[in-house]
Amino acid sequence: MYVIVTKNLKAFKVRIAKHVIYAHKNRKGQVYIGQSLCMVNRWEEHNQIAKSESHPERDQTFKKSLRNDKSWQHYVIAIANNQEEADEAESSAISFYKPSLNSHPGKGTPKTDKYGFLPLNGDGREISLEAKTVTRYTKQERYSDKERKIIKCKVIRKTGKSHISFECISDGYRVTISHEKRLGFKVGDIVTISNAAKGKGIYTTTDYSEVTLF
Repeated sequence: MYVIVTKNLKAFKVRIAKHVIYAHKNRKGQVYIGQSLCMVNRWEEHNQIAKSESHPERDQTFKKSLRNDKSWQHYVIAIANNQEEADEAESSAISFYKPSLNSHPGKGTPKTDKYGFLPLNGDGREISLEAKTVTRYTKQERYSDKERKIIKCKVIRKTGKSHISFECISDGYRVTISHEKRLGFKVGDIVTISNAAKGKGIYTTTDYSEVTLF
């Protein structure tokens, strides 16, 4: 995948970054901002969702644009070392660029002066990024649209553990999800978790899965 690295960044740092904050721009000038551990895998996932007849995100503005517009420029506009930094950078980019294809402002607190964002005018260094290898049962990017769904779960605490876990109400399977996304919930809460896929005895999630009180 060919991407343009804006001049506020070094290309070699983008290649080794743990998280990238990216922008997709169509020929109408409409922009979508996002973040990912792998921009290439995430672009493929966006397109799979856009083509799906049943995915709950199919009718989002960005997904509609993916179906209608086939010409896109791809930019890397910031990088981050961890999820908290990525959330802040993404929210800062959304605040700066005001992209028409985003449906929410992101999770972090915007600090636009921190990142030196530049116009998305094609100026920068073009590099090629490759998809990262994904292990099927720890990450979900390789699951089909039919295998992804929103599940209803209860919050539990396993004996001897200090942290909470999520258990699917319909079948009792546990859900693997980052510790950051467990914050703020307590035992007994009922939640929904998006982008979950049923594996061998567990549900796996992605970095884009959302946990919401039911």
